[in-house]
Amino acid sequence: VSEYSKDDISTLYEVSPSKIDLVYNGCGDFFFPLKAEEIKAVREEITGGIPFFIFVGALNPRKNITGMLAAFAKYREGGGQNKFVIVGEKMFWSDDIANAYENHPFREDIIFTGRLEGSGLNKVLSSSAALLFVSNFEGFGIPIVEAFKCEVPVITSTTTSMPEVAGDAAILCAPNDTQAITNAMHEVDKPEVRADLIAKGKLRSTLFTWERSAEMMWDCITKTMAQ
Repeated sequence: VSEYSKDDISTLYEVSPSKIDLVYNGCGDFFFPLKAEEIKAVREEITGGIPFFIFVGALNPRKNITGMLAAFAKYREGGGQNKFVIVGEKMFWSDDIANAYENHPFREDIIFTGRLEGSGLNKVLSSSAALLFVSNFEGFGIPIVEAFKCEVPVITSTTTSMPEVAGDAAILCAPNDTQAITNAMHEVDKPEVRADLIAKGKLRSTLFTWERSAEMMWDCITKTMAQ
C-alpha cells in the first residue's frame, strides 16, 4: 500500500521488487468538511466548545501515544489552549501509555472517545483543529488522507510511509522529538499556516481514492495474466 511497505517486504522476505505491485489505499466518501455551525455543535458536545487536536488509530505503542501526550503537555505549558481528543480502541493499553495519561498535568483536557466509524468519525475529525498523527511506524496512514479530505491540517511523522503519503501537505516531525511536535502544534494554531496546509491537503487527497486503487489493482491483475 506504499513504496515504503513494498521496500520493507522486499528486504524482509528477500523478494524481488518486480514481484510486488503498489496499490495505494483510498479514503471513504463520507469524509468531508463540515459547516461552521456543525463544527461548533460538535465541539460543544465533546470539549465544551474548545478547539482540539485529534489522534485517530488503535492505541498501541507503535502509535507513539506517549510521545504525543508529552508534546501536548509542553504545548499547554507554552500557552496553547487546545484540548486533545484520542479516537480509537485500547488495543494494547501498555503501562507506559497508562502512566503517561494518569500522570499528565493536563489530564482533564484529554478526551478518549473509543472507536468511531463512518459519519461519527467524520464529524469529530472535521471539527478538530488539526490531526496529530506522529506514529513510530505506519504501513500507510489512512487518517492522514481522511484529514486532508476533511480540510484539517496534519502533523505527522518523518518515519516509514508517512512522508510518502503526506507529501508537502503536512508538518513532519521525528516521533522521538517532543519539542518538534510541540512546535508543530503551536504552528498550526496560526491562521496562515492552517490555510496553507488545508489547501495543500485538499490537493494531495486527490491522489488517494478508491477509484485509483481499483485501477492500480486492475493493472496488477492484467499484468499478471499477461505473464
